[in-house]
Amino acid sequence: MACLCVFAGAASGDTTDFTQKAYELAGALSASGHSFIYGGGQTGLMGAFANGVIAKGGHIEGVIPEFLSDREVAHEGVAKMTVTETMHERKMLMYKPADGFLILPGGLGTLDETMEVLTWRQLGRLSGPVFTFSPDGFWQPMKDLIDHIEAKGFAHSKGLGQIYWHEEITALSEACNAHFAS
Repeated sequence: MACLCVFAGAASGDTTDFTQKAYELAGALSASGHSFIYGGGQTGLMGAFANGVIAKGGHIEGVIPEFLSDREVAHEGVAKMTVTETMHERKMLMYKPADGFLILPGGLGTLDETMEVLTWRQLGRLSGPVFTFSPDGFWQPMKDLIDHIEAKGFAHSKGLGQIYWHEEITALSEACNAHFAS
């Protein structure tokens, strides 16, 4: 199956539901045979997702800049951990093996990564689909903004066509599996 680049918050959010759902989503996608590359942290949703992959016997690799290694506490249980000098190097190493992108709830870092991937897709520098996990409508404001930007003529729709928005684990997992099965 596919290697998915995962973006997720280093924080857990205001409810344990986010953490539990990140863990469960990781398990569902791992059971389908997908592998993952992510930001390398063991805290928040990043850590919960990595733990879910590991618990299912899946393959996950981390990439973390040296200055964040202490702050986010690099996850010691992943198959491989790469430490970079910069955030830009981190992102490039995460994008390179990715067949697609998985966006979980997160903060400004997750938003930055998401916008960069969408921009690069629009410019033809990346081509993988983007699967956005939006439990309880978490990413709905971002979806509304992207729709607004496109409707007002400020986005070229050719690169925005493969964004999948799902609030439920089963629906996202099925969409991901169907996309990569074809």
